[in-house]
Amino acid sequence: MTLIALVLSFAAACAQPQSDQSHDLVLGAIYPLTGPQAPGGTQELAGVQAALSVAESSGALKVHVKLQVVDATTPAGATAAVDRLVRDYHVPAILGTYGSTLSAAASARAEELKTVYWETGAVADPITAHRHFVFRTVATGSALGRMAVTFTHDALLPQMKVSAPRAAVLRVNDVYGRSVGGGEEALAKELGIKVVDVIEYNPSAYDADVIAARLAADHADFLWDVSYLDDGVAIWQALLRNQVSFKAAIGTSSAFCMEEFSRRVGTGSVGVYAADKPDGEINPAALSPAGRSLLAKARAELALTGHTLDIPAVAGFVGGWTLMYDVLPDVSGPFTSDSIRRAALTVDVPTGDSINGGGVRFGADGSLDEGQNTRAAAVIGQWQAVGVMNVLFPPAYSMNRSST
Repeated sequence: MTLIALVLSFAAACAQPQSDQSHDLVLGAIYPLTGPQAPGGTQELAGVQAALSVAESSGALKVHVKLQVVDATTPAGATAAVDRLVRDYHVPAILGTYGSTLSAAASARAEELKTVYWETGAVADPITAHRHFVFRTVATGSALGRMAVTFTHDALLPQMKVSAPRAAVLRVNDVYGRSVGGGEEALAKELGIKVVDVIEYNPSAYDADVIAARLAADHADFLWDVSYLDDGVAIWQALLRNQVSFKAAIGTSSAFCMEEFSRRVGTGSVGVYAADKPDGEINPAALSPAGRSLLAKARAELALTGHTLDIPAVAGFVGGWTLMYDVLPDVSGPFTSDSIRRAALTVDVPTGDSINGGGVRFGADGSLDEGQNTRAAAVIGQWQAVGVMNVLFPPAYSMNRSST
């Protein structure tokens, strides 16, 4: 695979890969900028860029930061990108990656090299498991899965008066699908929702009509779907074509929350729910005054480059802002992976101060949540018209007070 290295300076339009100025700090960034995940990767990187620009203008950063950006579209490419960034640019930290399969590979290699890996978007649980140099600012996949089940239990069951609920889990057969689906299965058991089937499939080789037939035979009340965009659209179209229905279907981040899903499915997407990280259309009540002020700055900065506060851009901004504003200014001594890691473990951003309504507090050294943001935000939205999603749950985030 060809890796396209792009040097991005946020104080000038162009810069050389290495500055002659000793006070410049070069950090790595790995995102899919080509291929099927390019839209999300590009948006998430734009959020990081905006965060760096706002942090520099705030005066908080005492060092000029440049990003050495590498386009990676496969796990092998992501691993090679880490090697290149550490070997050629001696970066103490790398931001990435949007996609869970990319992040699983890149973060593992960064851990081996004792280089900080700063995950801004990928959700698969193992990314931070048993790692000392990996940090993640967004919710885990299992947290998104638990959010889908919690919403089903707390909001849908009382509304629909289902006394003996049955659910089916449909998931891709990789680290992302198993993280989200595993969270769904575990919480469903705890809450007394019977999981009648778990269908795991290869997103590169599947028969959507066969999956639809199996789901029809399950007679489940609820479907919890963990798919990517192309397969998610194809399977949902097969369900509609075969007239397979549920009391409610809740998808997750890599398909159902995306506007392209609604556009491609059309009116068949209306009523479908999605569990994901928040976008910029958040209820102001979920934000502190500091969070509302920062959200306005993020929106204005992204608008300068033609971007909006969609979910990946918000995730990128939160991750970038945390590193640039809350961590780097508190680093003592030279910028090394160790000094950045120590500063990250002291971050304490209250819930509501982040632009997505969350906060930031990483799990402590040696804990099960080490490196994971324990205050990360997750929400449930619903497509209420083609291309129009409203957040409904948790109640504090709701942009639609009427009903679910």
